[in-house]
Amino acid sequence: MNIDTDYAFPLTPDFSKEEIEQRLWKCLYTSAREQMLHYWVMLPKSLKPAELEPVAFPDVGLTNIGRYLTLDDSPYLEVWVAYERCQWEMNASDWLFKKLAIMGEKVLHRRLVGKASENGIFADVLTLKTHASGDDVISRYTVQKDYNRDSGGGNYFLLKASCAARDYPSLANDIYFTVVNWDLLHRSNLAVAELLTSVNLDGESAFRIPVSWNAKVIAENRLIVDHTIDGVNYGVINFYFYSGAVCHSAEDAFEKSTLRFQEHEHSVTLAANELEPIPNDINAALGFISTCTGELYSDEEKMRAFYQSYIFNCSGLWCYVELVGQHRNDKSYHFEANKRCVEIILATLNINVK
Repeated sequence: MNIDTDYAFPLTPDFSKEEIEQRLWKCLYTSAREQMLHYWVMLPKSLKPAELEPVAFPDVGLTNIGRYLTLDDSPYLEVWVAYERCQWEMNASDWLFKKLAIMGEKVLHRRLVGKASENGIFADVLTLKTHASGDDVISRYTVQKDYNRDSGGGNYFLLKASCAARDYPSLANDIYFTVVNWDLLHRSNLAVAELLTSVNLDGESAFRIPVSWNAKVIAENRLIVDHTIDGVNYGVINFYFYSGAVCHSAEDAFEKSTLRFQEHEHSVTLAANELEPIPNDINAALGFISTCTGELYSDEEKMRAFYQSYIFNCSGLWCYVELVGQHRNDKSYHFEANKRCVEIILATLNINVK
């Protein structure tokens, strides 16, 4: 695998209007039975359809809905579109990175776009993979997301444009133009996999969560939001609120909120790194945000869970928001769904203390 080469990652078109008309054509994909899977894509004129009927690839959890190949003597390029229906709302970028890990792709460049407060984060990614033949292949991926009107949940789409690493310098601009010029033909009115519902706190304070999550107040200063499916809990988000009279810093809020892990006979152990500041690009109203990550574990219960907390001072209240759930894995999307729910909460949280 050649990881020393600096592969270009174009972010702006390098073609004039005349060159676009000369070099590319607009493909309308309508072969799938469901209209919600139809799309358009701009392809180099050297590419023609090779497979149009949906083909399932269970090893990676994807269904191919269009494969296009170079059929002339120009450098070989292949474009591949696939999708997966997933029940839960998550970032399309997180979905893509899971797929890339499963497929053994090495990420060379990435560009993240979108907002947590809207339909989430999307990704534009350049990867390198060495195949069994020894050939290095460069691929560029982009993603789309749409509500599945038939079955609920979301359809998560990827478009992949690939070529031999040796040909990439001559194809980089064609690849860029293709991966950023495609969209669904029959997009729904809902750009997320689940509807969002409001959780009202005292007065005018509130936040939003996906409808598959449940919120419950369990103490005057504590609220939990959990993701329980068929009696099994896959993630829980704990909230603690402290007035300035009883809590004086982010470290103080952390100590008060995590003390409960040590208070019971069958306690769990929290192993977490130090609190550190993170850029607040999610909700300006929350001000300065500190976070830490770690693991909760219990030898007695043979349990290990991912832990992350966010601490901030909003309207004079110290707020501690804690996620506990599954670690990232290749078997399910619970980690990604948990992560997205926390982001939605933070992005929509409005605390108005009178």
